[in-house]
Amino acid sequence: MIITGFTDEISDNLSLQIKALKELGWNYIDLRTVDGKNVSSLTDREFDQVLQQLTENKIQISCFASTIANWNRNAIKSFDLDMLEMESSIRHMKKANVRFIRIMSYKVESPSKLGSEYEKIVIENLKKIVRLAEDNGIVCLHENCETWGGQSYHHSLRLLEEVNSPALKLVFDTGNPVNTHHIAGDEPFSYQDSLKFFQEVRAHVEYLHIKDAFWINDSLHYTFPGEGDGNVLEILGLIKKYGMDIPISIEPHVAVVFHDQSVTATPEERWDSFINYGNRLVIMAKEAGIVFSR
Repeated sequence: MIITGFTDEISDNLSLQIKALKELGWNYIDLRTVDGKNVSSLTDREFDQVLQQLTENKIQISCFASTIANWNRNAIKSFDLDMLEMESSIRHMKKANVRFIRIMSYKVESPSKLGSEYEKIVIENLKKIVRLAEDNGIVCLHENCETWGGQSYHHSLRLLEEVNSPALKLVFDTGNPVNTHHIAGDEPFSYQDSLKFFQEVRAHVEYLHIKDAFWINDSLHYTFPGEGDGNVLEILGLIKKYGMDIPISIEPHVAVVFHDQSVTATPEERWDSFINYGNRLVIMAKEAGIVFSR
């Protein structure tokens, strides 16, 4: 098994991201942001420069962390942009021999139960995005984020069933359920149970994001793995139990939160928290019986 991480939580400077991976002794990266640009929007020339720098440092890209169909995009308005970024990403992924691309399933303005009209649009869009991936030997990983398919495990399973392609699998984020309502039954909706969600979708999970958080006084606090309500150790134990040979990636959110510019930290705090997080996760994984090849 390999361990990797969203190193842009340290800096969007690729040299610093590489330095952190070397400090941890890791050889893989979840490539998301370089010099202020998401990987899915890099030009051919920009990506070639990124790939050269990674190759020179013996770092491999484990996943393209794209913005395709993400929490900031509307299924009606953003589809053309998503397809353009998908085409560009596939071209770059082939060059770098990358199999996985992280996608989502569009912003929801309000809770959207199964069977809505918006659901039909989301699924039709995802079918076209995934078909493009399938035709090119790429696998889309849908993340259980605050988008249509992340509203419950029922939504994620419906998406998989309707798209019905070997090129659509799941990336499960342990921390997202802590902050995401379970949109099923009657209101008021409760927050999701990370362990329950994972157990329901486990057969389709091919990648894991490690994040952890807890609520205190109506405020969400991100924390180190095992200190929150994300059931990190239990989920790692299930991965070991079922022999799931999947990449595991850290996305700490401890010093900074990628999508929340109001959360700031010094460069030293960003560096130290990421390195500390990575080392703690390795220890926790070992406790669950998982040893990384790095």
